[in-house]
Amino acid sequence: MFNCNISRLQPNSNNYIMLHSADIKLTENHIDFWLESLLNTTISFSILVRDIKNFKKLTQKYPSLQILYAKSPIDVESVITAQPSLKAILYTSNLARNIHLLRFNHLKHIFIGTKNSEWLSQFNKSYRAYDEIWCGGEFVINRMKKEIGNIGHLEFKTIGKPQLLPIVLNKKEEEKHLFILMKKYSYFLEKIYFATQNIDMEYYLSIHEEKKLKNFFINTFKIKNKTHKLHIIQQNILLKEFIHKASLIITDKKSLSPYSLQYQVPIILMIEKEEEKYFIEPKELRESCYFVTTHNELKKQIIQLETIDNLKEIRDYTLNYFFHQNATLKQQFKKELQEICK
Repeated sequence: MFNCNISRLQPNSNNYIMLHSADIKLTENHIDFWLESLLNTTISFSILVRDIKNFKKLTQKYPSLQILYAKSPIDVESVITAQPSLKAILYTSNLARNIHLLRFNHLKHIFIGTKNSEWLSQFNKSYRAYDEIWCGGEFVINRMKKEIGNIGHLEFKTIGKPQLLPIVLNKKEEEKHLFILMKKYSYFLEKIYFATQNIDMEYYLSIHEEKKLKNFFINTFKIKNKTHKLHIIQQNILLKEFIHKASLIITDKKSLSPYSLQYQVPIILMIEKEEEKYFIEPKELRESCYFVTTHNELKKQIIQLETIDNLKEIRDYTLNYFFHQNATLKQQFKKELQEICK
């Protein structure tokens, strides 16, 4: 079995950037998260993965991309040598194997993380091995400074989240008044019953593997002769095609993340017990949500939101704290890469 494959490099390769993932379990997810943003820069780049299974999977998925494989430090050296124009490496995860690349001092080493690393990763002194950390917003910068302590030469740059650019650019359709239920775990859906009394709104639901509850909603809307107001859609399709029209999101704690803030609408979080909300992290996200535990609380909260949204300013601030909207809008990720490639 070969330990290195650079056969997909274009002839006379002039790649300036290389995206690197050493996480065997999550390599595909990490590459997918950054791929479109990199392609949008029009900068020539390659992708380096560190295990053969992910290499085969990604080369089949993206046959036209320069995807490379290297197992050992010597193999990594072959990859670097084959790309004389290379100027920077983008790291999606902070793993021990990264040291195989960090020893090349003529390159700039930039940690960009993954979709959720800014609030889920445990930061430590090993991050000082990078030249720069590119962050969505001030939240992760403050977190890293607190957890790492002396950051030394480490430079932070705020790039927003380039993946969110289509949402930032998309103008909300004010004439639409859509009601969104975003669910991965659906045992809370029974508590939504009273919300269905307001079927003048359109309801977009994501229900996973719950035929009984799915049929409950279908039958409820059928009885009220409002079947056309109900849309049951897979969550990935809901998020991609419909949620930008939402006027309200109802979800549970297992479906909640800082990305829920990007749609800039009220978020009602359903919990079973009041004390559950104090376990939701980051706390900035917790403080941006409305909480309900009963049918009646849900009804009252929905009615109240028709006239006043007390958390709007907090949500707007928190969204910018996690994902700097201006940096996203100005395509700071693209600009920083172009600066490196000069």
